[in-house]
Amino acid sequence: MEQFDASSADRLHSWQGVPPSIPVVPPWRRRVAAFVLSFLLFAVVSLAVNFLRPAEYRATARVQLVYPGQGDSAEERRDAAGAAFLTEVQVLTSRPLVEQALAQLRASGDPAAERLPGSPEAVQQMLEAVPVAGSTVVELTASGRSAEALAPLLNALIGRYREQLGGRYQSATVDQSAHAQEEADALAARVAEKRTAVDAFRAQHDIVSLERDENQVLSRVKGLGASLSTADSRVAAAEARLRTVRDSIAAGRTVASRRDNATLLNLEQRASELHEEMRELERHYTPDFLAFDPRAKAIRARIADIESQMGQVRKSAQQAALTEAEEELASALAESERLKARASADRRDVQAFTARLGEFKAMQEELASLEAMHQAAVVKATGLVSGQQVRAPSVDTVEEAVPPGEVWRPQYVRDAGLALAGSLVLALFLTWIVELFGRTPSGPTVVVAPAWIPGLPPGERRLAGLPHRPAPALLPGSAPLPRLLPDGDVARLLAELPGEFRVVGVALLSGLTVDETLKLRRAAVDPAARHIVLPDRSLPLSPALEEALRPHLARESDDAGAPLLKAGSGADISAGDIDATILYAAHDAGIEGANEITAATLRHSYIVHLLEQGIRFADLVHVVGRMPAEVGAAYAALVPAGGKHAIGDVDLVHPALRHTPAAPTDRAGE
Repeated sequence: MEQFDASSADRLHSWQGVPPSIPVVPPWRRRVAAFVLSFLLFAVVSLAVNFLRPAEYRATARVQLVYPGQGDSAEERRDAAGAAFLTEVQVLTSRPLVEQALAQLRASGDPAAERLPGSPEAVQQMLEAVPVAGSTVVELTASGRSAEALAPLLNALIGRYREQLGGRYQSATVDQSAHAQEEADALAARVAEKRTAVDAFRAQHDIVSLERDENQVLSRVKGLGASLSTADSRVAAAEARLRTVRDSIAAGRTVASRRDNATLLNLEQRASELHEEMRELERHYTPDFLAFDPRAKAIRARIADIESQMGQVRKSAQQAALTEAEEELASALAESERLKARASADRRDVQAFTARLGEFKAMQEELASLEAMHQAAVVKATGLVSGQQVRAPSVDTVEEAVPPGEVWRPQYVRDAGLALAGSLVLALFLTWIVELFGRTPSGPTVVVAPAWIPGLPPGERRLAGLPHRPAPALLPGSAPLPRLLPDGDVARLLAELPGEFRVVGVALLSGLTVDETLKLRRAAVDPAARHIVLPDRSLPLSPALEEALRPHLARESDDAGAPLLKAGSGADISAGDIDATILYAAHDAGIEGANEITAATLRHSYIVHLLEQGIRFADLVHVVGRMPAEVGAAYAALVPAGGKHAIGDVDLVHPALRHTPAAPTDRAGE
């Protein structure tokens, strides 16, 4: 859309009673000034704090502590060595050792002693001992503000520790060797005394050996016990057999010897054969016949005789088995009683000998324990004497301390970079805060001029920058609008349109769309009532549109439902034909930017004409029809400020149509 130039804007301000624009500082300059000032402030403060901090130095030394551990196994010695190593790491920075090192430095007249703190506690805070993982090396560090005093302090500390460790080990090994030898001598005397007592006890009580079977009394008792156990087993077996026989007799089961079993088996077999023979007869003859048959009677008699014999055999077998079980039980009981009587007679001797044997075994175990203790004491004393040099701890200086050549902390360059980065972030944040709370409207906005403005070229009605009315931005998703034509250009364009296409142009400037114009029927136009009836609304029939449609309404047609507008050849007119014809007419009329002018341009010019007069947006759709949401959003941004007018208070005739179509005029003629 077009805007005013500087002179037009000043004339517009003067006409409205508003003074010309006062120059203001552009927003970008305000942002740059806020950013630069805040960045410089933060940077200067942070860099000053950084570089005003005092420098600290650090010196490092490495020592290897070899401290063999004591123990019987390799694992015990390894664990003892590890525990001793960790203990010695703590001794390296202990207060007594620090005091000795300070005293040595001061006694030697080393100038480094004057640069160190006066109290051992303060010097101890400067030291740190850290074991190197996976080794017996200790990293000893000292940090402070005097670079020349750190290395002498560490070297003096290591020297004093080496001397102290050697003295401690020498004293400890001498005491340990003497104590181990005294312990071995005392145990040797106790072993000899105990061995004499054991030999005397053995001779007194006739003890051959600790093995029980090798002593006569215990061997005899052991055999008697085995015989008694066997006799008790026989008694239990005999009692069980007797109970089994009695239970079988009471239940009526057969209890017989092998001989009786053979007899019963023979009788049962014969009885089975007779029963089978009898069943065979019963299958061939009736019971009445068999009752008188001699053969059947003889078989039944034989069966009864055999069953009687089987009963006698079972009875005699049961009695014989019962008698045999009772005799076996009585024999087992007699043997058991005899053995118990013998065991009771020997029990007192066995108890006395067992007690003596237990005492002898205890004495033997005590003697063995004393001998083992004596042997261990001898080995320990011998090992201490022979391994004093081998197991002596050592302190090897892996890396001697040297005066530090550079500052340890703070790292001025790194911290300066962090300070600048932080200042940059804070400056950006502060600039955002200033912009957030100091934001102002960014220059003039665009509104629709409600009428002609004195001093402007006549016939021009355009969008101008008016500071008193902030125009809202297009809503998200709003559609771009076509070009807006001044009234004079619209009149010249209508004058160049031929025939039916002029009717289309007048219809577009009266509220109809291209599609509605092409589908317009004779029945929709009512000249008497002066209105046009469309499917969704009714429009007033302007004089210009009535004059343009009159030749088409007067034309006779057999089809009342046919469109009013037809091309000269009688063919239908398309939307493409309309846009092409309007383009040609714009070129012929000499309108600038003719390539941008279409049917949508004429319709847009008519809608802007209505919006300039403050028509209510709800009434706009009753004149120009419904529009898509994005198009309506775009037009909503063009609604001028102020009160809205009802449709009856709005001039619905476009200025280019106020005079006859043959002599179009612009608004300047009014």
